[in-house]
Amino acid sequence: MSDIAISIKSVSKYYKLYDNPKDRLKEALNRKGKAYHRKFYATKNLNLEIKKGEILGIVGKNGSGKSTLLKLITGVLQPDEGSVKVNGQISALLELGSGFNPEFTGMQNIFFYGTILGFSKEEMQAKLDDILSFADIGDFIHQPLKTYSSGMKSRLGFAVAVHIDPEILILDEVLAVGDVLFRRKCYAKMEDFFKSGKTIIYVSHDANSIKQLCTRAIFLLEGNIIMDSDAKSVTQQYERYLFANDNEQKKIKQELMQYNGPEHKEKETIQKQTALKPNKNIVPNTYLSSLISTPIYSNKEFASFDNISIYNTQNETVNVLTLKERYTILFNVTFHKNAKDILFGAQILDIKGIVLSGVNTKDYIEKKSYTVKKDKIYSVSLEFDCLILPDVYLLKIFVSNQDDTAIVNDAYMFKVKNENWAQGGQIHLNQKIIVHEQ
Repeated sequence: MSDIAISIKSVSKYYKLYDNPKDRLKEALNRKGKAYHRKFYATKNLNLEIKKGEILGIVGKNGSGKSTLLKLITGVLQPDEGSVKVNGQISALLELGSGFNPEFTGMQNIFFYGTILGFSKEEMQAKLDDILSFADIGDFIHQPLKTYSSGMKSRLGFAVAVHIDPEILILDEVLAVGDVLFRRKCYAKMEDFFKSGKTIIYVSHDANSIKQLCTRAIFLLEGNIIMDSDAKSVTQQYERYLFANDNEQKKIKQELMQYNGPEHKEKETIQKQTALKPNKNIVPNTYLSSLISTPIYSNKEFASFDNISIYNTQNETVNVLTLKERYTILFNVTFHKNAKDILFGAQILDIKGIVLSGVNTKDYIEKKSYTVKKDKIYSVSLEFDCLILPDVYLLKIFVSNQDDTAIVNDAYMFKVKNENWAQGGQIHLNQKIIVHEQ
């Protein structure tokens, strides 16, 4: 356990469900131990190891077992089966103001929360100035917590959770609350945690924040981990599942449950060998060919895509782009049913999966949406100036309306080159820097 922060083995947590309130009394009084309930498993035979210093993201639909898993780790709940072992002091912010007393003032709650975690009054006093500065809620610190807005509770809760210097920090959707300046402070503080080697578990429905912050992620479904991999791969499959219909979701679930099986390494090797098979017209690039860029489709029953390419101004297909030149993204979409109010769109992402730029027909052209016909092919073109700096990037394309969405993640991989560019960053802003001697 020296390098393991959290070890979860064969853990199940279930709740007893009764069809009739009287059945609970019948079961309690029955001398033969007859059961009148059925078991609902929030987690079932779940196994997970988190190493010290890992930043683990957790994704899953509501009811998938995320909150139960976190409560098992923090000891709020005890497993009915299996074991949970934690190596290190935990600070958890499972919901706004968790661990706080609504009747206490903010100041009283700081010391109250510290006492729960085993800190003395003197130790919390030493941390007080940093907590108050970070929370930045002014004189409200002396008012009862029940008078706080949700944003103020979030500020205080996060400030206390991160400033007690825990070895393991657990955050459940807390970065989704608060104004933009406070969220930036939260991200900056988490970056400090990453650099210091803390173990972090972060739950969010925001795929971008998972990809940006986490070194690893798991996809929870019906109380089980159906995928455990790097953050980008997991969030892609999670989005693919979300936008699929019922039949396709069943197929995706079976596919992902095999992902963690013994054949996984073999599959990964095959993917690397078959990734980005170059078209003879595409600019050769051995670096790109060595990367995994297997398109990931969602909701093929709604729409399918083909002929995805990027062209230069000479109408040549390319996958190596030059900074400041103009290019066109082209792809075809075939719809498999009639649909209204369709918008077409595309996004450019970095290698981690963070969206750098996006466009769709609703925002950028006068005809905001389209009515499409079954089995008809629609050709989409998107022109852009290449103002992203030298690196490797990915293309995501999609079509959607209120009822359906079809997406292709990693639809195309390309590299931007400029041998003379030495600065860092990702976006070119046509900068100009001038120095004057005074």
